[in-house]
Amino acid sequence: MVKGSDSTKPFFQSFVVEFRKNLNEKNIESKSHYFSPLSLESENEIDEKISNYNPKLIMMINQTESRQTINNNGFGWGNTGLNTGGTFDVKIFQPDSKNPVWRANLKADGQFGLETSAKKAVEKLIEKLIEDKLL
Repeated sequence: MVKGSDSTKPFFQSFVVEFRKNLNEKNIESKSHYFSPLSLESENEIDEKISNYNPKLIMMINQTESRQTINNNGFGWGNTGLNTGGTFDVKIFQPDSKNPVWRANLKADGQFGLETSAKKAVEKLIEKLIEDKLL
């Protein structure tokens, strides 16, 4: 499950596609869910979806920081910004636990927008999961 600001949705979409592709190559079945900050979905509804899927582990990725590059060159009206970076708290839980069994901090930056860094962010996360013997 991924949770972040609306401005990082393109990053998360690319990230999830790439991450699931990597897991699939390792014969690991996965399912994803993007939780929008403005979602009307209750925690109980999300818990029910998780329960129905019956996973062995649950990974939650929450955006904790957003970085933006401001273009103040006078082009267009006012300042225009591009979301170029983010920091994410990654936790893995067992399905019936509120305490994580693993946790990492993931930083992603892309000169031409955060979504351009999704593949590299997935590579860093996969490397760390392998290093910690979770994959």
